[in-house]
Amino acid sequence: MQQTLFALLMLMRNNEGIATIKAVAILAIIMIAAIGASFTLKPTLASPSGQNTLVDLAGRTVKIPQSVNRIVVLQSYWAEVSCTLGAADKIVGIGKDVATSVFLPQYVTNKTNVGSLFSGINIETIVALNPDVVITDFGYGKAAETIQALESLNITVVALTASNFKDHLSAITIIGKVLKADLKAEALVNYLENQYSALISVSSKIPESSKPRVLICNLDVWGQGLIYAYSNSSYGRAVVDAGGINVAYSEFPDQSSPKVNLEKILAWNPDIIIVTGRENSSLSNQLNLMEGTAWTQLKAYQEGKVYTLLNGAKDRASYYDWTPRMIVGLYQVAKIIHPDLYSGINATALATFLMQNYYGYLNS
Repeated sequence: MQQTLFALLMLMRNNEGIATIKAVAILAIIMIAAIGASFTLKPTLASPSGQNTLVDLAGRTVKIPQSVNRIVVLQSYWAEVSCTLGAADKIVGIGKDVATSVFLPQYVTNKTNVGSLFSGINIETIVALNPDVVITDFGYGKAAETIQALESLNITVVALTASNFKDHLSAITIIGKVLKADLKAEALVNYLENQYSALISVSSKIPESSKPRVLICNLDVWGQGLIYAYSNSSYGRAVVDAGGINVAYSEFPDQSSPKVNLEKILAWNPDIIIVTGRENSSLSNQLNLMEGTAWTQLKAYQEGKVYTLLNGAKDRASYYDWTPRMIVGLYQVAKIIHPDLYSGINATALATFLMQNYYGYLNS
């Protein structure tokens, strides 16, 4: 373009005709404008794919730094995902609950503790760690003010949650983009999605009349005379995915885990009850507390259909969590609800595959 313009200017110099000079001058002006336009367009054309921009699960558009080598992770499940994608060495700071996870290497659980969204995050400590990105939950506790405080200091924050299994997959994809581990994240997501699709292909054929009414709950707040009933949450939606009717979801579709009293559960009188907890000892203790109550009048109790299920990250036998392990937990729920339909599914084999292919860092 510049060479053509130079030739036109030389033509103006060597021609004495006024018309020719005017014509060439007009062409020169047009070409100068074109050159300017081409330079204006370059930044847009250089990054049309937005390779450093993503939308997190809070719906926020986040600009990710070109180089991400230092991250602070506030929840154990997002730290676990980061480690399964090969980025354990990038974690420089952790939230309080990360330190208790048995699915993380010790050098991660020993990282600087920056607090929790419930008791409060130490912003100064995070700043001192000089992170490229902070990964956190949102929607509860002090999440909103924490995110705002960090962003006011120009610290990049990615906010995640999981209301259903698809959110788990989206979270893995997003963390993969943050950590520049897209290919490994894609492979993991494809595997999990295939296993999930296999489960849905079975449950989608179950007639409504054959679906048991299920309560999946947590007894941690029984001291208050209340029970957490998992509803419109990843834990609660697993019942629906597996071919059951979640009694809490049917009544509280807009709540993730409503607190209900025993009278409400007696009114529901579910066919199956699944009680979740982080440790077998606490589960046993909680169920023992229910023995002297109207709990024993429930149909599920009288028919021997009260089951326990480990969740979280305090026991290596736990799979019901916001991590790749969730696919195993989902199949555990499916086998509780429809043991005959899912008899051919080997949840242990799924767990073994994940541990061997993505959790190898636990043995290093």
